[in-house]
Amino acid sequence: MLIAMNFGLISRIISAYQPDPQTLINAFCKARNYFGQSSVMTYRWMLVMACIDRYMSSTDNARIRKFANPRVASRIIIIIVIVWVIIPWHNWIYFNIKGGACVWTSSVVALYNSGLVVIFGFIIPTTVMITCAVLINNNLRHKRKRRRNNVSTSVESEANRLLRTRDRQILIMLYVEISFYIIFTLPWAIFTIYNALSLSVPDKTSDRITIEGFLSFLTETLAYCYATLSFYLYTLASRTFRQEFVKVISAIINSRNQCCNRARRVVPF
Repeated sequence: MLIAMNFGLISRIISAYQPDPQTLINAFCKARNYFGQSSVMTYRWMLVMACIDRYMSSTDNARIRKFANPRVASRIIIIIVIVWVIIPWHNWIYFNIKGGACVWTSSVVALYNSGLVVIFGFIIPTTVMITCAVLINNNLRHKRKRRRNNVSTSVESEANRLLRTRDRQILIMLYVEISFYIIFTLPWAIFTIYNALSLSVPDKTSDRITIEGFLSFLTETLAYCYATLSFYLYTLASRTFRQEFVKVISAIINSRNQCCNRARRVVPF
């Protein structure tokens, strides 16, 4: 995702104050769209796989649960990277500077690309994440019922309460993550379809071109910004995450103070 932000978001910010480099350098026009699409889609599908991994980790089915391990995750990550390095290759061919703008030179390819990114960048990831959230909720509810039936002492009751709190925090974080994914990605998906359909419109007015440029800037920036929100979403949504974060910061500060105290200590001759 850092690659996408370096190629896409930074150039967008620069274009607000300086001439847009993607309208001046044809190679940058192609590279920006290729690396942007490749890295964004890779990030989104890794997010989808993370949701599937959470589901597999929470299920009672031992056959499914055995796939939730680092070895399988590493292989899936490699496959996702390879797939999304290959699929967006058409950006190198059909993105060119035309009329002072970096645009698709083929309306057919533009329609294909819009269908690709909407289906595989929004519809399928959103559907899978929502489905996984519902399945995880069901799995955790079954576990709570089983723990409730097995509780026999006050100690076990306290442990049951802690586990129930942890499960609730996980679900809240997951639902918040999915909700913001939809909010920040849906405008971009809608504009992608509109942009592909409007390529064949002749003689656009200057006002329409300006509005479309602004909407492109806004929706694309929102899509890029989603990847930067994870820390803030988890901090706001989860009390457990906030407590663990405070513990980590405190440990870092204490470790630094100990290092400083040792450095200031006077060693006798």
